[in-house]
Amino acid sequence: MNKFLILVIIKIFFFSEVIAATANCDNGECKFTNSNHYMSAKTYCLQNLNFEDVQTEFLYFTILRTNEKCNVFEIVR
Repeated sequence: MNKFLILVIIKIFFFSEVIAATANCDNGECKFTNSNHYMSAKTYCLQNLNFEDVQTEFLYFTILRTNEKCNVFEIVR
């Protein structure tokens, strides 16, 4: 039982890594990797992003580096 608990603790602290969603955007057309909400979308944010870490929601995504929120007006699954 002790060995099992030790293995569980090791897994929780060392092997659990969250994979963030990344975005590649060009003039408002974005493609997302590892996103739970959409694979590609059109947005009002017109800056270019290359493999930028983002947090996706249903109606917008947030660029984690700048904390900028970009609204999405068309979702392509």
